[in-house]
Amino acid sequence: MATRIDAEPTETRYSTIAQVLHWLIAGGIVLQFVLANLVESAEDRGARFQELILMANHKSVGITVLALALLRLAWRLYCPPPAPLPMPGWQRTAAAISHWSFYALIIVIPLSGWLTSSAAAVSVSWFNLVQLPDFVSPSEDLEDLFEEAHEVLAQLLFVLAIVHIAAALKHALYDRDGALRRISSRLAIGLFVAVLLLGVFLLARPGMAAANDSDASMPEAWRIDASASHIRFTAVQAGATFDGVWQEWQAELRFDATNIDASSFDVTVRVASVETLDDERNELLMEPEWFDQQSFPEVYYRARSFQSRPDGSFRADGELTVKGQSTPVALDFTLAVDGNQYVLDGNTRLDRLALRVGTGEWEDTTWIGRYVDLRVHVVGRTG
Repeated sequence: MATRIDAEPTETRYSTIAQVLHWLIAGGIVLQFVLANLVESAEDRGARFQELILMANHKSVGITVLALALLRLAWRLYCPPPAPLPMPGWQRTAAAISHWSFYALIIVIPLSGWLTSSAAAVSVSWFNLVQLPDFVSPSEDLEDLFEEAHEVLAQLLFVLAIVHIAAALKHALYDRDGALRRISSRLAIGLFVAVLLLGVFLLARPGMAAANDSDASMPEAWRIDASASHIRFTAVQAGATFDGVWQEWQAELRFDATNIDASSFDVTVRVASVETLDDERNELLMEPEWFDQQSFPEVYYRARSFQSRPDGSFRADGELTVKGQSTPVALDFTLAVDGNQYVLDGNTRLDRLALRVGTGEWEDTTWIGRYVDLRVHVVGRTG
């Protein structure tokens, strides 16, 4: 039997729009707890790149839940729910407190996460499509405060959700008063299931795949000494070379010369962290014709294929993702090993036109050189 689409509530049922929003938010909340647990698991394993991806997805889903919650609240005010079911006064009071607590938490929790990111100087990007504004200036004290609030409120939401589910089951199995049917429909439940299945498949898969990897077959991730490591580049402007450095980046490097088939490089660079010792040039590189920092705040490099050479050096064949487009890039590197300490020195030449960096009038290579020489120096250790 087809689902009836009612914009307005009936005497005994919520409107279809209210039902759909209710179950979409429920699916988003469940997905958020899955992603949060996978983030913690990746952090415990030292899987920094998986942690970064999962955290970005966690933030994007949180912003989506926030938008749906605001829409649900607006709809509730515009289109009030049906009359409450007959029940003792204390249950009616408890239900009202529970519902309004839910509204408060599903709005405040994403906001606290958003504030945490802003205080940590990590702008929130909605599924890498739209960069959201920062609410506060970078501050370690504020970051700690908002992060603690975020975790405590999430725990409260978990407890409230358990109580809410238990109450719904009581009404369905013991009272048999149709409370669950008031807020449910095939369409709403179907969307709830779809959110969970698609969310797990598309957003949680990096963490699940990493968790299922055999730790015995994978080289251990390096603990990188950021103060001793760098990513630098040399380019040409008006016939003269200039140097630059990316000051903020994160990497998960797993490399073992005796097990290169299981080795991997995952690197994320924050575009806005570039420094070329020229403020005007730094600002220009953020423009849409160049790195388009507003839409694409990060650059990624991922390598899963490696070759060893007779002279003892290596080659990584990976993909560099700039402005949402991936381009094959090979990195030549040497590796010095001293016990559990590793020193990697690598270099590659990048074609900025192939990467779509410097488009439009900037494609004229008379003034801005076509090629950029990239140099990496990474000091890390295992154990």
